[in-house]
Amino acid sequence: MRKTAGFTLIELVIVIVILGILGAVAAPRFLNLQGDAYGANLDGLKNSMESAATLANTKAILDGIDSASSATGISTGISGATFVYGYPEADGDGIIALLDISASSAGDTAEYIYDDTTDTKVVIRPQERKNVANCYVEYNDAADAQSRPEITIVKSGC
Repeated sequence: MRKTAGFTLIELVIVIVILGILGAVAAPRFLNLQGDAYGANLDGLKNSMESAATLANTKAILDGIDSASSATGISTGISGATFVYGYPEADGDGIIALLDISASSAGDTAEYIYDDTTDTKVVIRPQERKNVANCYVEYNDAADAQSRPEITIVKSGC
């Protein structure tokens, strides 16, 4: 009998089909890495907003403005920030001023763009996703002296 070395045509076709199936299943998972990165960026921004609100509230309590429906500045280092019930207000002078991020409402080259056209909320989205509907963090003012600001994240469109 004669020994043959190598693969048959059917074996090669089967390997190519298996690799094609793996590529078709795995490729879509890895193609959206940029969207996942923007989503993770928004997670970090939301956590920063929660931390900033908590620290500012602590300072507002020390200054006795935690129950005021509106206040401007506190003496412990945040002189120009505006507050609602002891938490940073949802505008450029409130939560945006307290965050250490590059943000703009003008839509220039800042890292984030924000919209504070309403009186009680601010929407922050990555500059590169400014025209994407479902990729943002929303900060809503505290409703009363007993509640915290609501911070929601929407990243289904990132």
